Amino acid sequence: MKKEHPKKVCFIGRGLTGGGMERALTSLANYFAEHHYDVIILNLFDTEVFYELHREIQLIWPGINRKKLHRFVYATALLPYIRKEIKKTRPDVILSFGEWFNAYVILATRFLGVRLFITNRMGPMLKLGFPLDNANRILYKYANGVIAQTQTAKEIIYKKTNNKNIKVIPNAVSPINVSSVSGKKQIVTVGRLSREKGHILLLKAFATLKHPDWTLHIVGDGPEREKLEQKTESLGLNNRVSFYGHKKEFSHILAASDIFVLPSYYEGFPNALIEAMSVPLACISSDCVAGPADIIQDGINGLLVEPGNVGTLASALNHLIENPELRKRLALAAYKVREQYNFYRIAKEYLGFLFSDYKNPK
Repeated sequence: MKKEHPKKVCFIGRGLTGGGMERALTSLANYFAEHHYDVIILNLFDTEVFYELHREIQLIWPGINRKKLHRFVYATALLPYIRKEIKKTRPDVILSFGEWFNAYVILATRFLGVRLFITNRMGPMLKLGFPLDNANRILYKYANGVIAQTQTAKEIIYKKTNNKNIKVIPNAVSPINVSSVSGKKQIVTVGRLSREKGHILLLKAFATLKHPDWTLHIVGDGPEREKLEQKTESLGLNNRVSFYGHKKEFSHILAASDIFVLPSYYEGFPNALIEAMSVPLACISSDCVAGPADIIQDGINGLLVEPGNVGTLASALNHLIENPELRKRLALAAYKVREQYNFYRIAKEYLGFLFSDYKNPK
C-alpha cells in the first residue's frame, strides 16, 4: 500500500514578534507540527522570532528591505513573493492571519488550486481605510472559509462580504499557572500600549480612586508608552504606577495582583482577559465590540463597564476594592475559562474546519 504523505499547512502572518496574533499563530503551528502535519510559516515581514517553535516547522522570510520602500510599494512586492512561495511549497491548506493582509493573500493565491482560509483578529468594526476595507469586502468571498472570533464578528463579516462559510472559533486560553494568588493591593493590565487599548482611561480612573494605598501595574509596550508615562507624571502617580514593558513571563505580576482591567475601546478577542481569568483574578472589562461580553457574564465571573467612561470604570474599581468577598466570588467563577477555552479543544476545531469538505464556489 502506498504510504500517504502528511498534509501540508501554510500559515501566513505578519511576522513572529511578541504579539497576541503571533502567539496564536505559533501555538497552532506547533500543535499541527506535533500532530505530524508538515507546517510552513510564510512571513510577510522580516522580524525576530519571539515564541518557541517546533523544530520541524519551516520558516520563510521575504528578504525585502522594507526601509527602502514606500509602504504601498512594499505591499505590492508582497504579491509575487506570496505567489512564488505557495507555488514552490504547494501546501494543501493556507491559513492567513489578519485583516491587514488577508486581501493580499487572496489575490496572490487566486487560481493556484490551494484551499485558503482566512481569520480576522481585530475588532469587527475597525476601519482599515477605504482601499483595504473595500478590498476585503470584495475579495473575502473567494476564500474557502473565514474564521471569526465571536458571533458578533461573524454576523458583521457576513454582512460585509457575503462569504457563507464563516465559523466562530474563539482564541484559546494560555493558562497562567501560579502556586497561589497573594494580592498586594495591586491592579494590573496587560496589552499593547496603543490608543485603542484605552490605557489612558485606566490612568485617569485610577487617579480618582478613594484608596491611595493601591498600585497600578502596566505590562506591555507600544507607541503610546511615552504618552502614558507623561500622563502618569502629570497626575502625580509616579510612585503608584509601574511600567514593565513587553515581557514573556509575567505570571508573578498577576499572582501578586487583586484586580485585572481591560479598558479597550474595541477588541477582536482579548487574550489578556481570559489569561487573567485563568489565574484567577477578579476582572473588569469594557463592554466593547467584540469579545468581552462573550467571555464575561456581568456580575457572575467579572464586571463589564461602558467603553470610554472614566467614571464607571473608577466606580467599578472602588466597588471591587471595597468588597474582597465579591473579588473572591468573581475570581472563582472566572477560573472556568480554563475549560471553556481549552487550547486543545480550540486547535481541534481549527483542524476540523480547515480539512472539511466544504468548498466555496470560485
